[in-house]
Amino acid sequence: MNMNAVIYARYSSRNQSELSIEGQLKVCYAFAQREGYNVIKEYIDRAKSGTEAENRPQFQKMITASTRGQFQIVLVYQLDRFSRNQYDNATYKMRLKKSGVRVVSARENLSDDASGKLMETLLEGMAEYYSNELSQKIRRGQAISIEKRRHISGIVPLGYKLTEDKQYEIDPITAPIVQKMYELYAAGYSLKEVGIAIKDKFDIKFGNIYNYVGKILDNVNYVGTYTRGATHIPNAIPRIVSDELFEKVKIMRNKKKKAPATARANEEYILTTTLFCGHCRDMMIGTGGTSRSGRVYHYYGCRNTIHRKTCDKKKISKEHIENFIISKALEQLTDENIELITKSVIEMSHRENKTHVITDLKRKLREITKAIDNLLNALENGKHIDLLSDKITKREKEKAHLEKLLAIEQMEHTVIDEKEVKFFLHQLKNGNIQDIEYRRALIAVFISAIYLYDDGRVRIIFNASDRPVEVDYELLDEIENLEKGESKGGSGGGRCSYMANPSP
Repeated sequence: MNMNAVIYARYSSRNQSELSIEGQLKVCYAFAQREGYNVIKEYIDRAKSGTEAENRPQFQKMITASTRGQFQIVLVYQLDRFSRNQYDNATYKMRLKKSGVRVVSARENLSDDASGKLMETLLEGMAEYYSNELSQKIRRGQAISIEKRRHISGIVPLGYKLTEDKQYEIDPITAPIVQKMYELYAAGYSLKEVGIAIKDKFDIKFGNIYNYVGKILDNVNYVGTYTRGATHIPNAIPRIVSDELFEKVKIMRNKKKKAPATARANEEYILTTTLFCGHCRDMMIGTGGTSRSGRVYHYYGCRNTIHRKTCDKKKISKEHIENFIISKALEQLTDENIELITKSVIEMSHRENKTHVITDLKRKLREITKAIDNLLNALENGKHIDLLSDKITKREKEKAHLEKLLAIEQMEHTVIDEKEVKFFLHQLKNGNIQDIEYRRALIAVFISAIYLYDDGRVRIIFNASDRPVEVDYELLDEIENLEKGESKGGSGGGRCSYMANPSP
C-alpha cells in the first residue's frame, strides 16, 4: 500500500535558481510518483532561512501535523531544505520519528553513501544521547514563565483566554461549555452523547468527539491546577469546575479505561520507523496484549496486519527483538571500527562544509575584489575621479555584504570535532544496556532498516555498510507461547552472513 507523504519546500532571501519553490515541487512530485508516495499536502516557507526552524511557520505546522498519523514521509528537494543547522536537523528528525514519520530527500540518495548516512545518523544519535542536557537548559529558560503561571506554548484550553502577560483568565463565552461537559458526563452521558449535546446546544465544531471531550474531562487546569510538563501547581489559575464534580468525573472515567491500553501508551518502541514487515514492506508499530493470567505483553506488529488486515505477518516480542538488535549494534563498536567510523565521519563533515553556496560566494568575492583593484588603479591614474569614487564605494559595500553572507554560511556548517566523536562512540561501547537513551542512540547511529520475516530471518541494513546482513532469529515458538500466557525465557540466537543482493 502506498505511503502518504507531505512535501516541504523552502527558499531563503538569496537567489537560488534551481532551488525555487516551483523547481523543488517539480522534482519532489516526480520522485513521489516513482516511489509510489501519495502526496497529500505541501508546506512552503518563502524567503525563510534554514538555520532557525522555529521562525519557519509552515515548518512548525508540519511538525505539529506529524503527530496526527496522517502521513509517514516528509519529502524534501534535498536535506538542506529541511534544515541547514545540523543539530537542529537531528532534533526535528527525532520528533518526527517518534510520530512514525521519516525525512526523504528527492535528490540525495544517502543510502548509497555509507559515510554520508553514518554522519547523519551519528549526529542524530549524539543529539538524542545528550538531549537531557538540552532539555534542562530549556526548562531553566522556562522557569520564570512557570513561576509567573504564564502560558508557554500550545493551544489555550477551552474556557480560558490569555492576558497581555500570557496569564490565564476565564473566557465567559467558552467556560460554560466546559462546565456543561462535566455536568453531562457526571449525569451518565457517554463521551459521544456529551459531544453531540454540546454541538447542538452551543453550535460549535470539533473533530474526533472521543478525543476532544475526553481531553477536556481529564484536564486538571479546570480545577485551577497550572501544568507544564511534569510541573503541577494547584490553585494557581482560575478554576472552572468544582473539585467535587471533577473527582466524580475522574472516578467514572477511570472505571471505563482499560489498563492494557494505558500500559501500551506508556511504553516506548525504539525500533519505530526502523523495523519493517519482510512480507509487505510496511512499517511495524507498537501494540500489546494480555495473557490469560492477566500479564501485559508488548509487541511489534505489521501496520497492515493491525489496521487493514491485508497482511498475515505475526507479531514479535518487543523486548526480545529490541535486545537482539541492540546486541547486533553493539557488535559494531570494536576499537578498530571506532577509528574507521571517526575517520569516515570527519572526512564527510569537511566535504559537507564545501557547499555550492560557499563556493559561489567565494567566487563572487574574488570577482568583486578584482573589480575594486581595477577601479583603484584607474583612480590612481587620475581618470574620472568623482565617478570612480562612487563606484568604489558601491563595490566596497557589496564586498562587505558578501563577506557577511560567507561568514554566516560557514558558521552554519559545523565541523565535527574528532575527539567528540570518539568520546561519544566509546560512551556507547561502555554504556548501560538498560538505559533508554543509550538504547535509542545505538539504534539511531548504527541501524538503517530492519526487515522481519516469519521464517525466523531478520535482514538488517547497517548505516556503516552498503550491504544488508541476514540473521536467523528463532522466536516464533516463543511468541506463540507468550500469547497463550506462557514464557520460556531466552533471547534467541543469531548468525550473520553478508549478502551480495541489494537491500529490499
